[in-house]
Amino acid sequence: MIQTKEGWEGEVMMPFQSGMITFTIEQTERKNVKSYLYPDRRKLTESEYQRMITDILTEAAACFQFQGAKLAFDSSGFERRISIAQWDYIERSFYRLCQLFRDIQGAPLRRLNTENQWMRRENVKHVTPSLLAWSERHPSSGMTPETPVSTMLWTEVREDSFDVYENRVILRQMRELQYLLKQYQSISVDTIRLKAIKYNDQVSYWLRSLFFQKVKLHQGPIVISQVFRKHPIYRSWFSWFKQLYQFDRYTVGMKNSIPLKDTYHLYEIWVFMQMVRMLRVNDLLLDAKKMFSLEQDGLVLSLSEKKENRVRLVGGATLAYQRWFTRSTQEFMTYTHGMKPDIVLEKEGKLYVFDPKYRLDHNLPLALGEMHKYRDGIVRRSDSTRAVEEVYIITPAAGVDNTHFFEDEYRKKYRMGAYCLKSGEINQELSQLLLGKLQG
Repeated sequence: MIQTKEGWEGEVMMPFQSGMITFTIEQTERKNVKSYLYPDRRKLTESEYQRMITDILTEAAACFQFQGAKLAFDSSGFERRISIAQWDYIERSFYRLCQLFRDIQGAPLRRLNTENQWMRRENVKHVTPSLLAWSERHPSSGMTPETPVSTMLWTEVREDSFDVYENRVILRQMRELQYLLKQYQSISVDTIRLKAIKYNDQVSYWLRSLFFQKVKLHQGPIVISQVFRKHPIYRSWFSWFKQLYQFDRYTVGMKNSIPLKDTYHLYEIWVFMQMVRMLRVNDLLLDAKKMFSLEQDGLVLSLSEKKENRVRLVGGATLAYQRWFTRSTQEFMTYTHGMKPDIVLEKEGKLYVFDPKYRLDHNLPLALGEMHKYRDGIVRRSDSTRAVEEVYIITPAAGVDNTHFFEDEYRKKYRMGAYCLKSGEINQELSQLLLGKLQG
């Protein structure tokens, strides 16, 4: 620490990149001064980070509402009414139920039951002490020294029974599923109705299985038994039906957590979702289901640096996140090294590249210069002509030092430039650009 005219100054090294620091000053009284540490000026504040995450998940939920039954999603809350959410769950996991039933049918739970009944002498397979005792107590006229056993015997018969609690519950669950599928058969949407008929036929076939013939239907509340807790097949079966009614509320999460320090990654995803939003509100979005994937914990937004992801737009166009171009990719290729622009709009064989950059304003010329590699290096496989029509930087910078990059005249003349897009604001120029490319 060095004393200056303004006070005490000094440098301190912290063992972390960002976080809260508390300085304690001991004078006549103790005083705490809190400050937040940032690795450099490009990093997000915590409030900006939370706002971007909220924007991303809000648009993800809106895309789910738009997509309807075509999306897979997580949900919670008990609900027995039919719904789009419930049908989506049935449609994408019915194959798993088929596998579980085959496993149960191959080795169903059973127990050995013993009961007494009349049986002809020649049909008795096992002589037990109780049978001998009964024979002595009930002599028959048919008994002779040569055949000292009665013609008809009252003996114990042992047989396997499938009428156990767990199989009764399975029978009841299948009846309930059959009832639900019959309701879906009355829906006017042909794709749902036809599949519901197919699934209902499959369930009806299962109900005719031999091991169900002597199984009684379970009545009353269902209790989770030890078998449903520990048996791998029966546990999975029970979980499938438990999830069948959990569609009162739904939530969408993110596949991977994004650290606060990874500003560039979060900003790329945020910009992509904002562009999806611009297209959706203008009725240009057609299919967004590939943005989502079903994980163990539910539906997640599967946008990452290592995975290409595309959404379909009207007129055969697509908007891609992290699209790969190599020497072996179809339709479009590179003749040098592989290239992976952050966001690519494709329309009628033409490509428009957008590169989100969370940079300071004075770094924009260098970032924009790097965009030339996309215009020169990505070509059509059919005739090796350039495929990229225009390239643009998307940045939260205000354009104070390089205002000409943000001017419409510059962008039209050179077919490249920059757009300012930051959380809490809407860039109408970028929206008009997307509309012009798709509707023009």
